[in-house]
Amino acid sequence: MGITNVETHNQQLGRRGEDAAALWYTEAGYRILDRNWRCEHGELDLVVAGDATVVFVEVKARSSGSYGSGCDAVGHTKQRRLRRLASIW
Repeated sequence: MGITNVETHNQQLGRRGEDAAALWYTEAGYRILDRNWRCEHGELDLVVAGDATVVFVEVKARSSGSYGSGCDAVGHTKQRRLRRLASIW
């Protein structure tokens, strides 16, 4: 029996959310520097650059508001991890 590469609903939702965020940033004039960058400490969804700014983007896509907003999913621990990943990037 072989391994299949079938995305789950949540993976598809996440990919669509990342696609939408990348499109939003590029239409706003940013350049995509990296996408789904990984190291042993975690992953950065998007790294984008504006004129003099680099933005590290955490994408949280929701199919409904039942579990809160995407902002609700990025607590202090996740913020610390993102700052660490940004400094490594």
